[in-house]
Amino acid sequence: MRAVSGDLDDRFDVIVVGSGASGLTAALRAADAGASVAVLEKSEYLGGTSALSGGMLWLPGNGLPNGNEPESDRDDARRYLERITFGRANPELLEQHIAQVPALLGFLAEHGLEFDVINAFPDYEAEMDGGRAGGRSVEPRLFDTTVLGDLARALRPDPRPPFRQCEYFEEWKSVRNMPMAQLNQRAKDGIVARGRALIAPLVAALGRLGATLVVECPGERLLTEAGRVSGVRAGGREFHARAGVVLAAGGFEWNDEMVGRFLSGPIQTRCGTPDNVGDGHRMGMAAGADLAGMNEAWWGVMADLPGLEVDGKPVGQLFTLERCLPGTLIVNRRGERFMNEGKSYYGIGKIFATWDQVTYGYRNLPCYLIGDGRFLAAHGVLGNHDVSTLPPAISSAPTLRELAGILDVNADGLEATVARFNSHAREGRDPDFRRGESAYEHYLGDHDAPHPNLAPLEDAPFVAIEVRAGAIGTKGGIRTDADGRALDPFGDVIPGLLAVGNNSAHPLAFGYAGAGSTLGPGMTMAYVAGHTAVGSLVQPA
Repeated sequence: MRAVSGDLDDRFDVIVVGSGASGLTAALRAADAGASVAVLEKSEYLGGTSALSGGMLWLPGNGLPNGNEPESDRDDARRYLERITFGRANPELLEQHIAQVPALLGFLAEHGLEFDVINAFPDYEAEMDGGRAGGRSVEPRLFDTTVLGDLARALRPDPRPPFRQCEYFEEWKSVRNMPMAQLNQRAKDGIVARGRALIAPLVAALGRLGATLVVECPGERLLTEAGRVSGVRAGGREFHARAGVVLAAGGFEWNDEMVGRFLSGPIQTRCGTPDNVGDGHRMGMAAGADLAGMNEAWWGVMADLPGLEVDGKPVGQLFTLERCLPGTLIVNRRGERFMNEGKSYYGIGKIFATWDQVTYGYRNLPCYLIGDGRFLAAHGVLGNHDVSTLPPAISSAPTLRELAGILDVNADGLEATVARFNSHAREGRDPDFRRGESAYEHYLGDHDAPHPNLAPLEDAPFVAIEVRAGAIGTKGGIRTDADGRALDPFGDVIPGLLAVGNNSAHPLAFGYAGAGSTLGPGMTMAYVAGHTAVGSLVQPA
């Protein structure tokens, strides 16, 4: 246990367990109001999974230049959220998220965290009622970490080059096109992007306000006194909170026992920090907190590549562009397509839970992304373009039948599927799954091709990589009211306890609105929770 900022005392006004974007936002709101604040982080680094994320926030009615004006977008956003959450969300939480967007952005800007709209990035289901073809997803500007001084060393590292989402998706589109010399210079100069550009300004602001930031301090148990949560035992030490404790310790995707007990679908790989094992969930349950949404996760379409690790544990890598680009499709072991490959990774992730009563297993696992030689040369698979240097995780063969043999996929089924797909792709259509008809797919497609999302698979060699059912994180947790206060199973407030981010029952519940849906509502609710915690401050006698 060590404090990287402030004094390691044992008494504070507000204690936050976890240092992801939501936890730091709650801490900053409380510190800005004059409260003494401690943030307790399990890892040796600050930032949690947020630091490894794309850093985007889904914020309707953000009022930023080229964004959506608050008043004109609020009703649309409400209808859209009701639709994509399938009627399973708490409407009070959705309303709170929409209402707090302008205030959150103004507050963060005052503390040095500013955003730009990715104006062309559509909602994931932009064609639904209330959906928008752009303007709701925002990303942090590049941030110079040299202003942090010694605190910069406490930021969770990210081995990826510091590029912005708008640069990649709207300019480069491929790893091959990235200006590596420029990006390497950024890294050398201490410039960060994406998730780290979200975390670093929050850390800087908390440091300026004198907050105590503690690493290597895992939360263990909540302390109670006279029916109120009064602190937390963490790292073998007791910390006492005069106003309240905010649980922001992430999800439980790395806890196999909890995954098996709660989730409705499989998780074969993850891409967040291995510290997300449900510590905050168990702490809240032990204090009497109710749970909601525990069967849901931020599902993803991922690949496992040797050597890709976080804190010494293998992690998956999201498939984003490959499945949207022309010259690819995804098949199961029967050689059948079973999805629109270009839709959001969250929507595809739900399909992996489809059960086969005959084989008594998941019908579409294992499955494989298949591409042809033209696709490989133009776009590559996870940065690999040359068939002679493909890593073992990517298979190749001169014919589809030979590739099927390597993968143990039904060869007749694969050949028939590709033949049918090709006949329609030549006409620029997909009558089976309507690939290439949405704004989201077009945005991520190849705009220099005859069709941004569709092309026949004809040119050898043919390549394949296993597609894994993954999770960015889980989204179920402690049930809260619209002020962020934890509730017990009877709906009563647990005094002194609040929960935010993936430690809470996330506002979006069953759905995924667009890029930044995890962090956007997580931070608006954390902004509210920080205010709530300070509002309950009991003055000393």
